[in-house]
Amino acid sequence: MQQPLGPVQANCYLVMEDHHALIIDPADVFPNLNSILEENDCTLEAVVLTHAHFDHISGVDKIVNAFGCDVYLNPNEFDFLQDPDLNSSSAFYMDVTCNAKCKPIVEGMNKIAGFEVEAMYCPGHSIGSTVLKIEDCLFTGDVLFQGSIGRMDLVTGSVSSMKQSLKKLYHLEQDFKVYPGHGPSTTLSQEKKWNESLKYAEIY
Repeated sequence: MQQPLGPVQANCYLVMEDHHALIIDPADVFPNLNSILEENDCTLEAVVLTHAHFDHISGVDKIVNAFGCDVYLNPNEFDFLQDPDLNSSSAFYMDVTCNAKCKPIVEGMNKIAGFEVEAMYCPGHSIGSTVLKIEDCLFTGDVLFQGSIGRMDLVTGSVSSMKQSLKKLYHLEQDFKVYPGHGPSTTLSQEKKWNESLKYAEIY
């Protein structure tokens, strides 16, 4: 389930299967979360973050306080949670911090809340940007969008790193469903065909 949340409408995803549930990138509390979990006979066990910019972490503390679940994040961005400059909230005249204690999501396969979550470190938008693969779905955060890619001008952004990350995504052979941090969902084959930044990643 997808729900845009927060001041810049970041996509928050609720993933449920076999009585397990996790939330990806909560900018706020997912609407009717308790009812949805109850209707699907699922327990929320984890929050997983593609990166730690303010618009993806603002709801973490509320969810942890309500459900007592674990939080997973690329360890390269643990210090973003308490630093408005690093999480870019100060760039938008806000002061967002997060008190949750995170567990590291490591590159490769992770067992989280009953799910096999494969993490691909894809820096460029931020130093710890991570694409999450769950079954045939890619949760790309602010690395890859429908028709565009993430900005690289914020703190720890890098054009050269983004080029390498896009190249990594371009060379994935399976046609994954793509669920980005902002905007509509798409597919990897669609983006290889029409997204100019990804289309030419192979020649970077």
